[in-house]
Amino acid sequence: MYSIKEFNTFNLNILVKDICLLKNKMDLKKNILFLSNKKENYYFLGKGSNILFLENFYGIILINKIKGIKIKQNINFWYLIVYSGELFSKFINFSLNNKIFGLENLANIPGTVGSAIVNNIGAYGLEIKKFVYYVKVLDIYTGLYCYFNNFNCYFSYRFSIFKSYLYKRFIIIKVIFRIFKKWEPCIFYKDLFFYFNKSYRIITPLKIYKRVVYLRKLKLPNYKIFGNIGSIFKNPIISIKKFIKLKYIYYKYFNNIKYNYFFKYIRIPAALLIDICNLKGYTIGKAQIYIKQPLIIINMGGAKPLDIYKLLNLVKDKVFYKFNILLELEIEIIKYNYIYNKFI
Repeated sequence: MYSIKEFNTFNLNILVKDICLLKNKMDLKKNILFLSNKKENYYFLGKGSNILFLENFYGIILINKIKGIKIKQNINFWYLIVYSGELFSKFINFSLNNKIFGLENLANIPGTVGSAIVNNIGAYGLEIKKFVYYVKVLDIYTGLYCYFNNFNCYFSYRFSIFKSYLYKRFIIIKVIFRIFKKWEPCIFYKDLFFYFNKSYRIITPLKIYKRVVYLRKLKLPNYKIFGNIGSIFKNPIISIKKFIKLKYIYYKYFNNIKYNYFFKYIRIPAALLIDICNLKGYTIGKAQIYIKQPLIIINMGGAKPLDIYKLLNLVKDKVFYKFNILLELEIEIIKYNYIYNKFI
């Protein structure tokens, strides 16, 4: 048995039957088809930045190390061809270093490019789906490669078709990103909007990048010190009617949230709901709801998977009891050794 502590950002000492590093797409295809034919339990990991194992896994862990970035262009667009094992943060840095702008709001997000597509990651007013042109995948049932265009990926909030049950048969090999050469800043997210509008600061891609990195370091713990996987819960969608009732009861919390009477629904911050429940700093075992950002659960050192699992369920129960709102998980939970084959 081998530990995958270094392959999950919760830093949990999960034991597995074996670990296999995949360095190119031929390695991937050969091992996936071999294990599938043997009906061997396996799981495909990127950085392990969006996953919680609840117990030891009696199967093979395949680690995605397939890397490489190529640049193409035409008059209007940059095209970045990126293999799925590239660290997403390095990909963002690569684009900036090559003066390809537009991705800077997504700076410093952990995980790989493959997992970014599966989860349609987003931050500071931007989602990765905006830039996805094509996704090349391996079909583990047929052993054939095929492509999904942006429309066929069915992107939505923290979701893509690769998260759905029927499409977990596909493993992402590489992604083709299309980025418009005419750069327009995305600063409508409040933390950026107030910063750049104060004293009329000049807006550049590098300044947005540096501000996003600063904000993330300010709010989010370093997983190398306090193991974590970022936000645990999605921001829930509720009816405008329900929102108005909540605003009446909890005016000081909801007063700054703008809404439109003509819309039927609104997305509200899950962190706000957890905060109203006074759960910041709440601890079970060595797992804690992060004091600076209640969407995050941290491993204070030596946490057990069940400590984290109990804590996230406590949050769900408290929020549901107080607001009648069911929080939905952003993360993937692996339990009872039941395995889905997909990127995390």
